Amino acid sequence: MRIKDKKRFIVACGGLAAILILAIAVLTLGFWHRNETQSETTNQKNSQASTAQTTNAKTESDPVTTNQAAVTEQPAQSETKEEEKNNAAESGTGTDSITTLVNKNHSISASYIPSDLVTVDLPSTRDTQLRSVAADGLTKLFKAAESAGLELYCCSGYRSYETQSELYAWNVDTYGVDGAELVSARPGMSEHQLGLAMDVTSATVGFDLLESFGATPEGQFIKDNAHKYGFIVRYPQGKTDITGYAYEPWHLRYLGVDVATAIYNSGKTMEEYYGTN
Repeated sequence: MRIKDKKRFIVACGGLAAILILAIAVLTLGFWHRNETQSETTNQKNSQASTAQTTNAKTESDPVTTNQAAVTEQPAQSETKEEEKNNAAESGTGTDSITTLVNKNHSISASYIPSDLVTVDLPSTRDTQLRSVAADGLTKLFKAAESAGLELYCCSGYRSYETQSELYAWNVDTYGVDGAELVSARPGMSEHQLGLAMDVTSATVGFDLLESFGATPEGQFIKDNAHKYGFIVRYPQGKTDITGYAYEPWHLRYLGVDVATAIYNSGKTMEEYYGTN
């Protein structure tokens, strides 16, 4: 090979080698860049997956936490309301309490209706109702009277606000306002709406409601024994200035045996016993 051709050959080989080296370098850089990109992509995916798992875990755990709090708080609220109701019943401050005081100065809502009214299954001049606890006590009282050879009759138990309104209006028409105020309660001020009062009578007074009932054997039995079964004669003789009503030996109010006995032994009215008017 001539020198001139040899130089050309060497130059050509060097050019090819440079091109080859450059190609290898480009391929190497491309391969490295692709791996780096894949690695970053993989890391991003892993990071997103981790974040998603954390988010899902948090999302799933939050309702559990909320539900647990609700379950913890709700019974506490219910218990509080139940305790308030029980405390009101024990202190006589709630309408449902058997010792609630109702008179001319302490009224009850027009919408109040006892939730446990039952029809009284006793000798009666008409169908009538009482709260179940009072009906049980009255049944025992009537049986005790029967054992003593006496027969009592129910005359009037529970009255709604509307019924009391009609009765009071009739008394006003018949006796005038002053007369009605002595013998009939205004609507919302009647113990009968509580479902804890019963007017009783007997054949000895023609099944009527008369003051003379107090002098009959049945009236005397009621006066001496009603407390043993949870009742008091609510408007006793000589107490009109305190109760606001004329003597009613037929009107029985249920208070439970303990309270009724305490009031009977004290010789006081409910107002005097509780120190209110």
